[in-house]
Amino acid sequence: MTNFKFIQMADPQVGMFARFSGLEPSEISRFQERMMNVKSAPSFSGVEPERENLTAALQQFEEIDPAFVVVCGDMVNEFDDKDQLALIRNTLGKYGETTPIHWVPGNHDIGVDNLTPDRDSVAAYRSEFGHDYYTFKYDESKFIVLNSVLLDRPENVPDEHLRQMDFLGDTLRSRDSRDSEHVVAFMHHPLFLRNAEESDSGYDWAPSPPSQPSGYWTVPLERRSPVVKLLREARVKTVFAGHMHRNHIASDNGLDVVVTSALGYPLGDDPSGYRVVDVSGGALSHRFVAL
Repeated sequence: MTNFKFIQMADPQVGMFARFSGLEPSEISRFQERMMNVKSAPSFSGVEPERENLTAALQQFEEIDPAFVVVCGDMVNEFDDKDQLALIRNTLGKYGETTPIHWVPGNHDIGVDNLTPDRDSVAAYRSEFGHDYYTFKYDESKFIVLNSVLLDRPENVPDEHLRQMDFLGDTLRSRDSRDSEHVVAFMHHPLFLRNAEESDSGYDWAPSPPSQPSGYWTVPLERRSPVVKLLREARVKTVFAGHMHRNHIASDNGLDVVVTSALGYPLGDDPSGYRVVDVSGGALSHRFVAL
């Protein structure tokens, strides 16, 4: 058994700083009323704030020397923006030439309206980032990447959702998974915020963004429950996620959902940052590192 570290990060979301610049006070208030810490900023275009964050993070990664990096979705703010994609390619993509980068689809990467995938958007994501659900191994541990956007909004591609569920069941029931030291899952949306049986209505401290329906931050209960059942049967203890742009940990019956604040624009009290995960002596621990 080898001790190792890896990086889990989420939501570099290149272009989001510009998206939230130049807002009127009334618009900012709408977000702040929904517990989203949007700040007043002069209007600008481009990707410079995200470039600075990514550059700073990669410099720190050189010191940490992780075995691999997992990016839990929303690499960009607009999936068809060439400048945003170019920055990801030229920073994390180049880092991936020497340290493996494992991509996880977020709703801004694979949803045609930043929410709902269709066949063309799924194909575009796969062309840019590769598979949207898959497994990989390191040492004696197994890691599962899931496309939570399919779990959240499968209506345009129901066959893709069913294929992913078959993949998850086959993977978790395999002998390879049963014999692994750790089986860890990654997705963009948190499965839940307090407990696995919670409704889709959300909580006062985590309301949906303006104009979005209740339960925006999590996987809907109808499609969450089968995933949780499979994870529990396979004794999976940890699911890492993003999407909320803030840190949050929820535990239910031995299953931890660990949400990491954005590497890009934070929406809670937590700053931009990433998570370092230590696998040592058969134990898995993690800590958030602010930029």
